[in-house]
Amino acid sequence: MEKLVLIEDQVFLVSDELGDIPFGNSLGLGLYYLDTRFLSIFELTVNGASPVLLSSSGEQNFMGHLQMANPTWLTCDGKTVRPNSVSIRRNRFIDCGLEERIGFFNYNSFPVDVELVLTLAADFKDMFQVRGLTKEPAGVILPPSQGKVLDPDYQDSTISLNYLGLDNISRRTDILFEVLPAVLEMIPGGVRETAVVVPSASCTVPTTTKEISPPGVRATFRLILEPNKPYSITMYVTPAVADQKPRRSFFDVEVKELRKSYDKWAAECTSLTTDNEFFDRMLARGRTDLRALVTNRPTGLFPAAGVPWFAAPFGRDALIASLQTIALNPDIAIGTLRFLALHQGKEVNDWQDEQPGKILHEVRVGEMSIRGTMPHTPYYGSVDATPLFLILFAEVMCWLDDDDLYRELLPAVEAALNWIDEFGDMDGDGYVEYRSLSARGLRNHTWKDSRDSYAFPTGDLAEPPIAPVEVQGYVYDAKVRLAELFERKGEGELARRLLEDAERLRDRFHRDFWMEDERFLAQGLDGSKRRIPSVTSNAGHCLWSGIVSNEFARTIADRLLGEDMFSGWGIRTLSSQSPHFNPMSYHNGSVWPHDNSIVTAGLKRYGFDEHANQAISAIFLAGLRFRYGRLPELFCGFPRDTRYFSMPAQYPVSCSPQAWAAGSPIFFLHSILGARANAAEGKLYLRPTLPEWLNEVTVRNLRVGKSRVDFLVNRQGVQVSKQLGELEVVVEEMGAGKPDEPAGVTMG
Repeated sequence: MEKLVLIEDQVFLVSDELGDIPFGNSLGLGLYYLDTRFLSIFELTVNGASPVLLSSSGEQNFMGHLQMANPTWLTCDGKTVRPNSVSIRRNRFIDCGLEERIGFFNYNSFPVDVELVLTLAADFKDMFQVRGLTKEPAGVILPPSQGKVLDPDYQDSTISLNYLGLDNISRRTDILFEVLPAVLEMIPGGVRETAVVVPSASCTVPTTTKEISPPGVRATFRLILEPNKPYSITMYVTPAVADQKPRRSFFDVEVKELRKSYDKWAAECTSLTTDNEFFDRMLARGRTDLRALVTNRPTGLFPAAGVPWFAAPFGRDALIASLQTIALNPDIAIGTLRFLALHQGKEVNDWQDEQPGKILHEVRVGEMSIRGTMPHTPYYGSVDATPLFLILFAEVMCWLDDDDLYRELLPAVEAALNWIDEFGDMDGDGYVEYRSLSARGLRNHTWKDSRDSYAFPTGDLAEPPIAPVEVQGYVYDAKVRLAELFERKGEGELARRLLEDAERLRDRFHRDFWMEDERFLAQGLDGSKRRIPSVTSNAGHCLWSGIVSNEFARTIADRLLGEDMFSGWGIRTLSSQSPHFNPMSYHNGSVWPHDNSIVTAGLKRYGFDEHANQAISAIFLAGLRFRYGRLPELFCGFPRDTRYFSMPAQYPVSCSPQAWAAGSPIFFLHSILGARANAAEGKLYLRPTLPEWLNEVTVRNLRVGKSRVDFLVNRQGVQVSKQLGELEVVVEEMGAGKPDEPAGVTMG
């Protein structure tokens, strides 16, 4: 089913292709605010049935348009109304809530009677309940109330859906109709049946299931559509928590203001254009989706992870999205660092998997978190967010060389380094590991956090503490980058210690993680120090971090692009030769664009430019086949079959838009250009290798330190067209990789 997703700030709507939220859906459809579903039913019928969908679009992220028409059943005074002779449109946008205008236009030569019925209800479920992660009891859904909260001019046409949570916080959904309905009735809650398909031993059997429907409201409008005359009805659905008063808005004015905000965002970002129209669409889509997901917090810009399941602050996701987009807009990285430093772990708290200096995994503000039945206020179950925080800090210093920001964040950096050495290495073997200490925490603390992501060929799950292979690379990279930075800042002794730590880690890393029979890196080490012998994309992250020695790099690169790892649409998370491989799984055989963007950056770093371009080209071709040119969170890892012109298969419940998927095309271009900055020396390094489908790249308003630069890259070289400030653009030899030199860092 095609979903229509709209989002603005902390409000988002997920509906089906008709714009509805049907009762009993299992895809997370609804109107959400602050981790709560404020609308779980929103159904529209015209003369007793759903209209026929002609087209729909949510390309603008904040605004959607659905063009529909009447089916064959519509009659009037004995005159048959031809199908597709009455236009029915749903224009909607998201601001402080959902604002929708339903329009009609009668193309018949005679009047047409229309009965429009809108049914709305809210179950007020916490996101953890919507996701099916818990069946904890909820609060009380109270009867709807009428005409109390919005605008006194509209009291007769307003209604509130009400809820009192077990956290003693009231929540409500305020509904306003600008035109008074002919009938406005309260619907009592009760048991309703929904159709489902249940697999049996030999076939699938249609059946029904009974679910509790919450109380709601039904609004009936009776219209006489005169020929060739437009009619419209506008409604507002606004979520509110406690005594929060909704802001009264005006449909056309708000749409105009939101358009302006998107134009302002585009102007603030680096302009990235190419001679490939389709790649330009993908780059623009990534930039637009980031605008939709970024919220402006007191600490600055911070991207939510993705809609619908992860529209909240996630440490790992925000850090990776910031690294991907530092050339697009470094303000995302600055805001992310400040937010995560503010919420850095302060104490040992097993319930939240918290330790001093640790970077958070996830923050939730719904009822279950407020009540304390879930540990997400914040939850710290991430083993990789802390070294990624350090990597992002060092990368921001490479691009901006901001002394004030350096001093501001230095205490958080020192605390994060201390966490790696004191708490991250749980058993003193020199590797950073994880074990969940929270009773409600995740079993696995890496980005592959599915329960079965770390398993042996026998099917036995790896027992903690687990040392993931890519995390060792992150720790290595963080210490090498910081050693260079601290050396420049006059902290020579600390720099030498970090560099020595990194070199010792690299020396033992190959001894313990290398699988000679596979000629590849193991996925990790379990609590007994046994190698977890899965061939995964995680090894590509180790190329990105620079921990892999040249002796092993070529073998890893070739395997990543081998038939078992490369689907033709991208690099899989797990080899198809693994007994756990399933192309339709979340982490055991699927393709993740962000994962590919990190791996290709690693391939580029080691000079495997053709490998990198092959992987980038595959994801690009897949992206062309997804709606709006939008890369989803993940898609299935089935092989590309050119004989039958196969399409990349969607993963049914992937997030879209999603922050690190949105950042992926931008990071792909970053890798194609081979861009790295040294703002302290006033230099921008480029080592471009263009794939065959790309002949020209134009970059405007790129920020490096206090300088800005415009340049053009084509197959003849690099041409600087405009420059503000002192900046030298250094073009390195095309095709010359530097595997022992981290991006933006000079080893010495």
